[in-house]
Amino acid sequence: MSLAQRPGTRIQTAGHTQTPPADVRDSLFTAPLLLIGGWLFAAGWALAYPDTPIGNNVRIVDLVFSTIVLLNAIARVARTRGPGSDVITIVCGACLVASPFVFGYFDDPGAGLAPLNQIVTGASLIVLGAVSLALIERRHPRPPGEAAPAR
Repeated sequence: MSLAQRPGTRIQTAGHTQTPPADVRDSLFTAPLLLIGGWLFAAGWALAYPDTPIGNNVRIVDLVFSTIVLLNAIARVARTRGPGSDVITIVCGACLVASPFVFGYFDDPGAGLAPLNQIVTGASLIVLGAVSLALIERRHPRPPGEAAPAR
């Protein structure tokens, strides 16, 4: 049988399961994580952080969280997604939002756009993680007899 005459459908054999298509959560949230991680990596050069102690501190914070976000995004591609990935994303975002205040970037005019960059990037990570976490909860509802946990 030539290649032109082969049927267009694939025959499923016993023991093999067809891979389900990626759901909306996977495709909509992994790509932005990769982009944000790449942006954090390049922000020091793109925004021309100064070569001062405060500028170097900002660059180190960006590189640390860039590494965490990129590894988290790559892990989302390579394994089954769970709430842990979203929690890591939210924690990274919260740390980025808090870092300008903790390290005092606003006190030094040489920091430039670095504090604003970290706040905006951190807030977007928090939103991405929270929405993705909400979609997990929505996709896996509790059984009818199970009550909500007490607080």
